[in-house]
Amino acid sequence: MDDRPLVYIGRLSPESSESAFREALEAIGWRSIIDSGSTVAVKYNGCHFLYLPGLNTTPKFLAEVVRILKERAGDVVVVEADLQRFSADYVYENAGYKKMVEKEGGRFVNLSKDRMVDVEMPGAFWKRRKMPSTLVEADHFITFPVLKTHKLWNLSLGIKNQFGCVPEADRVKYQKYLPEVVYDFNAYLKPSITLFDGHIGLEGDGPIAGIPKKVGVVIAGTNVVASDAVAARVMGFDPLSSGLIRYSHQKGLGPVELESIETKGLKVEDVMVKFRGPSTDLVSRAERWVRRHPRLANFVYRSWFFSVAKRFAWGVRGLYGYKSQYHRDVEATGLWKDYDWEHILKTYTPIA
Repeated sequence: MDDRPLVYIGRLSPESSESAFREALEAIGWRSIIDSGSTVAVKYNGCHFLYLPGLNTTPKFLAEVVRILKERAGDVVVVEADLQRFSADYVYENAGYKKMVEKEGGRFVNLSKDRMVDVEMPGAFWKRRKMPSTLVEADHFITFPVLKTHKLWNLSLGIKNQFGCVPEADRVKYQKYLPEVVYDFNAYLKPSITLFDGHIGLEGDGPIAGIPKKVGVVIAGTNVVASDAVAARVMGFDPLSSGLIRYSHQKGLGPVELESIETKGLKVEDVMVKFRGPSTDLVSRAERWVRRHPRLANFVYRSWFFSVAKRFAWGVRGLYGYKSQYHRDVEATGLWKDYDWEHILKTYTPIA
């Protein structure tokens, strides 16, 4: 019997998305994973209160996955925690999730407002901590991220998505320790299924101020590290180039070598779309330095100083052409032409 984790790759388009997600979930045997009548928590990527393809998990896709899961699960709860400057409730309603998800019988929990339960953690960063009761009491946990680069950690995929399960809105203070932090959450939650919205990803300076990238894939897996390893390769990256994937792999959370992963569906080389990596310009280097100092990071990103720093940073980038080139690159994709993306990025969260 093959006991390797299973990862499926398939095509994804908005016109046939429900059938694509259904095929992906069937390929990894979701009905044998999700118990009948169980409670399933689904962590989507809701990192901005306005929707842009590649920035957030697509609301239509989240609703379709809720519809599929409700065929077996008794309760499907979609979850997200407050952002640095926006509440998760505001994101859920304003980005278009609420109406679609509730139509399919799902419900929403803001993890920052949830009842907290003291639990024992795996110990990489926390030995014990308060955890949202919805996550503690759910029978199954599913993570549903987007394919993104990350300006600090190279890649923002399934493992990183659980940073949004940390209920503190000021979780920027944990950025210095992010490999340990997300390992603890993933090792505690043990995602039953990792599912990627790979219709449009985000390259360059993700996970917010990046450039949309058309990919057109769905990836589903039974192990979060293995799923991230496949997703990274689809994006043209060595999975170990991300400290988040590397740390969780080294801690034994899952394999990254393709020979240690059972794959179904399409081959990586058939769907690979090479993403550009994060910027190494002056502003990006400064952000990486700030990230290493938790108190400074909390002040920069969560106080009055942020608006000053943001205007200054983009002013500096304007001097050496970064800003104008970024605008040209986004416009050239045509993927955000129907959205007020300039307004959205004026309020972007720099570290998510």
